[in-house]
Amino acid sequence: MRWMVQAIMAPEFVLAFATGQKVDARRSVELFKDLDLPPHAPKWTIRHAFYANMGGFVLQPRDSTAFPINSKQLHWLIKRGYVEYPTMTAEEVWDKSKADGFQKSLTCLQTGWFIIQIVGRAIQHLPITTLEITTLSFVLCTLVMFSQWANKPLDVESSTILTSSKSTADILKEAGSIAKDPYKQTPLDFIDNQSPSWLTEVQPHLRFRTGPQMRPLPRFTNDRFPVIGAGPDAVFLFLFTMAYCGLHFVAWSFSFPTPLERYLWRAASIAIGACAFIFWVCETYQDGHRLGRWERWYAKIVTSEKDGRINTMEKARRNRRFIPVWEVIVMTPVTLVYTVARTYIVIEVFLSQRSLPVGAFESVQWSEFVPHF
Repeated sequence: MRWMVQAIMAPEFVLAFATGQKVDARRSVELFKDLDLPPHAPKWTIRHAFYANMGGFVLQPRDSTAFPINSKQLHWLIKRGYVEYPTMTAEEVWDKSKADGFQKSLTCLQTGWFIIQIVGRAIQHLPITTLEITTLSFVLCTLVMFSQWANKPLDVESSTILTSSKSTADILKEAGSIAKDPYKQTPLDFIDNQSPSWLTEVQPHLRFRTGPQMRPLPRFTNDRFPVIGAGPDAVFLFLFTMAYCGLHFVAWSFSFPTPLERYLWRAASIAIGACAFIFWVCETYQDGHRLGRWERWYAKIVTSEKDGRINTMEKARRNRRFIPVWEVIVMTPVTLVYTVARTYIVIEVFLSQRSLPVGAFESVQWSEFVPHF
């Protein structure tokens, strides 16, 4: 239900999650390249990475409670000999998925036909309604999400159990001081604690119930915020988000039932565009601190003792709060303004249907696009 509401109210943020998950999967593929695997072992692919990060692999230590592990934790366990490298092929991973290729193809055909209809109406100067513009924005987000999740298994219910001859206590003891802190989700939090997430970073600040109470978690909560970095994926996501927000400006001079509704639509369009831009500026700045990017750049460009300073900054970064106070203060009003503006747009889409121009009921004359003599 939460994801459905978010997809309606802010589809660009769901797209950000999809992009972040794909980036994480690609990082996993690069990470696994340093393993010394047997000659006939199946190659670690992006499908394996998606499957692992969904909690598809479950570690069963000796005399201990089983718990899910992600790709980074799995890599750590394999490298130290706690578990064997999984022998699943990419095809076997996909067999566990409930993804229906025919259903996806049919959806893409339907959305593609809708886009063609909108283009045809624009070429023939037929009125386009706010409902069609809003639907078009959802369609574009959906198509891009499909591409980002093209290799992600769908609704995997049966996990792959990986057994270890070591107990959880043995693994933590042999890990040393890096595993001394109590875990919040699973015993392997010291490798990757699924941060940043709604469960561990946001809900405690809001004094909400923090999700499943069982520890270790029986499954991952699928609420990890995307950490995309500063690469091409981040640039693409920023440009697409701005394009998505800008699409609402197409209705700037549309016919509305009343002048007030037109002015409110314009104000809401400006608000969601401005809020999205502010969000990106704040997140880009803070993301650089989370990943230590700004400190590394400063150390490389300005200081002479680069290596030592980078190590010191890296330690300080790990001890830093993921969501600082300044970001909460800035993003709270931005989120409220965005929510109000987006809610108005969703409501107005349906209210405006009570008074449409006559041309809105006309169909595209496809015969005009066919050459004839």
